Amino acid sequence: MYRFGKLLLFTAGCLVGLCLGLAGAYLLLAPESTASLLRWQSVPPSPPVTLTLLPTEALLPSATSPPTAAPPSETPTAAGMQTARVVQVLDGDTISISIEGQTYRLRYIGIDTPEDGAPFSTEATELNRKLVEGQQVTLEKDVSETDRYGRLLRYVYLADGTLVNAELVRLGFARAVAYPPDTRYQQLFLEKQQEAQQGQLGIWGEPPSTPTPIPVTPGIPVIIDPACSQFNAPGDDNTNKNEEYLCLSNPSNQPTDLSGWSVHDTYGWSYLIPPFSLAPGASVRLRTGCGTNAAQDLYWCRGDTAIWNNGGDCASLLDGEGLLIQKYCY
Repeated sequence: MYRFGKLLLFTAGCLVGLCLGLAGAYLLLAPESTASLLRWQSVPPSPPVTLTLLPTEALLPSATSPPTAAPPSETPTAAGMQTARVVQVLDGDTISISIEGQTYRLRYIGIDTPEDGAPFSTEATELNRKLVEGQQVTLEKDVSETDRYGRLLRYVYLADGTLVNAELVRLGFARAVAYPPDTRYQQLFLEKQQEAQQGQLGIWGEPPSTPTPIPVTPGIPVIIDPACSQFNAPGDDNTNKNEEYLCLSNPSNQPTDLSGWSVHDTYGWSYLIPPFSLAPGASVRLRTGCGTNAAQDLYWCRGDTAIWNNGGDCASLLDGEGLLIQKYCY
């Protein structure tokens, strides 16, 4: 019995020691575990990261995107802009650009420079080349994506913010021409054109102070007749084109075949006369607008703007072989 009592005491002692050991171990580990647990509970879960990928096509604005209203300013805004490099200047208002390795032809919006071979066409092309060739430029779209020839339609800015479209007009080597619906900066272009006209720059060089008709080539009876011409239509020339006209008269007593003859203005626009004979003593009006040709009226059918500059211009009449018959300046 004595031995059995000692065994119980020994067993109880072991159990107490084991419990004390476990408790001590717990006390040593508990602060760190508790702190770790508290730290884990105090960190809120991170929200998921969502990446929105823009399609490549978003870099080239859609042709159906609505226009973004903007004041007439030469400083581009960040929205709707795209960078490109000019790889070639094709003429005064057309360039070739590279966007992400793809080449596009681009036509400046809102302006028109002299056509190839016309007066000042070389100067306009050279000025365009000096401004943009090889440059990194910023493009801004208006409403239309391309024109009927597949060329991109854009406003083009240099790195310093210069709007190239406006600069060509300001220096007198382009006209402000509205091509609806892309007319966001048309008022700015008209203001720049007025500056060039007042400064008599480029194509707006000072015209002769008095009309200077050149004598008619001997043996050619047809003349440019200022007496029955109307170079300045009532109201807005661009919306009243058929009341702007040049008059050709035949003061002789013989009919003159004008088929294949042509009329040119200083800017470089030209009209090729269709099969037509001008009767003796008769006159024919060459109207800027559209209509049906008749004995007394021919129609240039100029679709964009009026032809004759109200501030002064020159009209040239050439025969079918391209020889100058007469030049009249006003």
